[in-house]
Order: sequence, then C-alpha cells, then structure tokens
Amino acid sequence: MIIIFDLDYTLLDMERLHDKLADIFNKEDFRADYKKYFKDAGVNFDLDKYFGILRDEGRVDDLREKNLKLEVEKLISRIDDYLKVDAENVLKYFKGLGDKLILITFGNKKWQEEKVKNLSIKKYFDEIIFEEKDKGRGEYLKSLGGGGEEILIVNDNFKEIEEMKKILGEKAKALMVEGKYNKGARPHIKDLQELIPEEKRQENIINLR
Repeated sequence: MIIIFDLDYTLLDMERLHDKLADIFNKEDFRADYKKYFKDAGVNFDLDKYFGILRDEGRVDDLREKNLKLEVEKLISRIDDYLKVDAENVLKYFKGLGDKLILITFGNKKWQEEKVKNLSIKKYFDEIIFEEKDKGRGEYLKSLGGGGEEILIVNDNFKEIEEMKKILGEKAKALMVEGKYNKGARPHIKDLQELIPEEKRQENIINLR
C-alpha cells in the first residue's frame, strides 16, 4: 500500500510552531502581518518575503534582521519538538509493514524544505514531494493515479483530501485527522495513534512484528 502523509497540522503541530515563531518577532505584529500579507492575500508564507516587508517598512535594521534570522534558525533546528504525539510511531508502524510512505507538503518550497531538512522523521519516507500549488494539481499525484496499488491519504485538510481523491480515483481512501482545516466535515481520527491497531499500542512503543 502507498500511504501519502501531509506535514503541516497532520504530522507537525503548526499551532505551537507558529506561536513560537510569533514570539521571535513582535507577537501581535507577526499575527497581523501573517494575516494581511499571506493568509488574506492567498499567498504561501515566505520567510524571505516577510523580512523584505519588515525592511521596506523600516521595522528592522541589518543587526535586528541578523538576530531574528538566527533565532528562526534555532527554532527550526529544534523542529522535532513540534511533531505531533505518535507521529514517529505511526511512521515506524507502517514502515514495518512494508508500506511505501510518501510525504507531500504544500507551501513555499524554501520554507517547507527548511522544515523537512531538520526533521528526524524524514528518514521514514520513500519520497518527499514539495508542492507550491494545490496538491490536487501536482504532476506527481497524477503519476500515482495511473498505478495499481491501493492508496491511503492521511491529511487534516478536507479540501486537499477531496482534490487528491479526484486525481487518484476510487482506489484512494482517506483518513482525515481532526484539525482546523476539516471545513466542518467530521474527522475520521482524533489523533495519530488511532492509525495503529489498538493491540499494537503499548506505551507508545510499537511492536513492528
């Protein structure tokens, strides 16, 4: 079986990561800026672009920018601290079954690459795909649709799941993880450990055999 995992809000606790990122900058300003320049504009968050905005508006000088970038680097170097509970256990479990694991992550490619580069769980994935446009329009996903293997999508985003299933067809099943992007749809699982059969759970230690 092929299992396609999403990163943000599925394996990675982006609520906590964004909180820490906001703490590095002025918290209120960062949240307002994020909404104005990225979310409301329909633009993927881009750290380089954000620093450009801060420079253009005279809110940082060279020294301040250098120090902020160092703090962001420190945060991203500790990104494993923001993995969701049981994220690694779930990947270990499916890897032990011989399944092919694929990570498809959506967003600004450079920003996503920085996060993935520092994740210890990247070693479990057979392939890691970065999509800057909608996942459902990516060429890689279309290529998977032509194969004969069963596919499972694990994602928190209802819209993305629907788009991906349209491309992959009936052989693709989905398990939606509870989260802010469920769009009112009822999630299939509340947390990641529910992906593992109950008899295989024991104090978060997975019996791979």
